[in-house]
Amino acid sequence: MTHHPYPAHATLRRAQPWQTRPNLPDPLRQAAVHEAGHIVLMRWVGLLPPKATITAHGDRVSGEAHWPARETFAQLPDPGPDESGVLAATAAAVFHAGLAAELIESGTPWAGPIHYADATDYQRAEEMLRPAFGCHASGAHAYAQQVALHVLQARWADVEAVAAELLRCGRWRA
Repeated sequence: MTHHPYPAHATLRRAQPWQTRPNLPDPLRQAAVHEAGHIVLMRWVGLLPPKATITAHGDRVSGEAHWPARETFAQLPDPGPDESGVLAATAAAVFHAGLAAELIESGTPWAGPIHYADATDYQRAEEMLRPAFGCHASGAHAYAQQVALHVLQARWADVEAVAAELLRCGRWRA
């Protein structure tokens, strides 16, 4: 497995060329690993995700990692100002975690930030990053993707366990 170091804060504002998203040969496995990545990253940041699901509709496979109840977020302390953008970029890693899990699963080396603007995950990460970094800031997305890669690599057994449950019965519950 490729080693993914935790990114340096100095890279947050460094422009980088965008890369393309890899494709895995098994769409069902790809969806399971993708959603498992979100679950494991949510747990790492201290959120308790209630469930995840994957569903096959003919040739199309969809999945969803469900977020904790809204009340959970109301109980969290205000993190205060984030002038560096580190908190926003670290939090955005939750949205890029599915992609990061796909990269690890496929053995595709991360060569720079992956641009997949049509995907909801990318759009949510972009919403989180835009106030601190502007539109489509490659450095901020790169940082978030590298955080996700680093965390998931260290917790790959957890990703595998969640993905196995999703493949077995189409759902995972906390």
